[in-house]
Amino acid sequence: MSVHTRSCLSACSLGMLLLGVYGGAGAAADPEKEAMKAEMRELKNRLEELEERLKGEEQLKEKEEAEPPAQAASQEAEPPAQAASLPEWLNSIELHSFLSIGYVYNFNNPDSDINTQRFFDWRHNAFRVDDFQFSLLRAAKDPGSVGFRFDLDVGANIPPVIHSLGLFDNDVNSVTGNVDNLTYIDVRQAFVSYNAPLGNGLTVDFGKFITHFGLEVIEGWPGFNDNYSRSYDFAFAIPFTHTGIRASYPISDQWSAMAMVVNGWDQVDDINSMKGFGGQIGFFPMEDMSFYFNYLGSPEQPDNDSDWRHLFGLTWVVKPLPTALPDFTLSGTYDYGTELDTQWQAVEGVLRYDFTPWFYLALRGEWMDDEDGVRIIPCLPGTGCLGFPPGYSGQSVWAITVTPTFKIGEHIVLRPEFRYDQSNEDVFEEEGGGFEDNQTTLGVNAIYSF
Repeated sequence: MSVHTRSCLSACSLGMLLLGVYGGAGAAADPEKEAMKAEMRELKNRLEELEERLKGEEQLKEKEEAEPPAQAASQEAEPPAQAASLPEWLNSIELHSFLSIGYVYNFNNPDSDINTQRFFDWRHNAFRVDDFQFSLLRAAKDPGSVGFRFDLDVGANIPPVIHSLGLFDNDVNSVTGNVDNLTYIDVRQAFVSYNAPLGNGLTVDFGKFITHFGLEVIEGWPGFNDNYSRSYDFAFAIPFTHTGIRASYPISDQWSAMAMVVNGWDQVDDINSMKGFGGQIGFFPMEDMSFYFNYLGSPEQPDNDSDWRHLFGLTWVVKPLPTALPDFTLSGTYDYGTELDTQWQAVEGVLRYDFTPWFYLALRGEWMDDEDGVRIIPCLPGTGCLGFPPGYSGQSVWAITVTPTFKIGEHIVLRPEFRYDQSNEDVFEEEGGGFEDNQTTLGVNAIYSF
């Protein structure tokens, strides 16, 4: 209400009051007139209160109109700022999960129900929870920042295979240095990271992390392989994880480098006093073409610092026809190892074609030479398979695998698989307790991840 309106109200109230007083002058006390006077006094008091209230509201309005816009905006934004009270480092922590369930049928129908020379899908004719993974991480993205990663795995197939010596309670064979019992829980990775502000950014990781060797990965929420079953190269030619320190540096758009000092192959507790030394050179000559050159050297015999194991590897991922066939990918790996007077080598190649965003087909061919019999084992220790036949000294084996993969929505993957293995020795267990030189399996795998 304006000042003019308030003046009119005051004048009216005063006139009514004077009129009442004049009408009652010189007359005897009249109850009705006295009541009217009381009502007029009450009306005057209410009008004064209203006038004071309107005056206060106008002063507040004038103050708000005179206030600078920036200050007003900050006051309006204050309640949301108070609501988002979590610290920045806590908001940057990511939570992820992964679940894999599988089934494999072996046409050899082995008496032990173990698929010979198979890792992660080693049980015949049984539905299995391969792995449930729970991950927490904070990426060290910016120079000077600190991050971490923690991956916990529980399951019937993956944790027993990748379990590192010395992690949790386990029985270590004093001769081989291997773990002789199965463990169905594993800490896949646990490390802290520091992004040192040097050049293009030097990332240093300290703890337990996945190896840099091979084409295939230990499947989890960051990604999965083109095939369900693992190759001979992945299972027998290379390590799974390392515990130690590594430093990675992006030299340019075409080159990268990594160096590390670790306990050795799959060891949280080192079995000797010597460390392992490894590295990787990445080369990216053009878009859709990547090459990785890998090395690791370390003594791997218990209480022996002199006899070194050396491993060399090359991994490639290429789109050979990016213009004509942009959805066709050729990838593969070759690894060569030597220790004492023995050696082994393995190679695999994968042809993949993405027919649609939700369907692709992958064909894998592979070969491994372990004629000295030092790398390929028939099954995981403690699973109860028959082992190799008497007189076994080594083998050369090849396999072919066909895997169609269906993506259902954003988080679900379904993939059936056919695989055929052929060895130059009778090593695959069959029904009746015997052995033959080949093995055929059908499997199916379902994945959920976020």
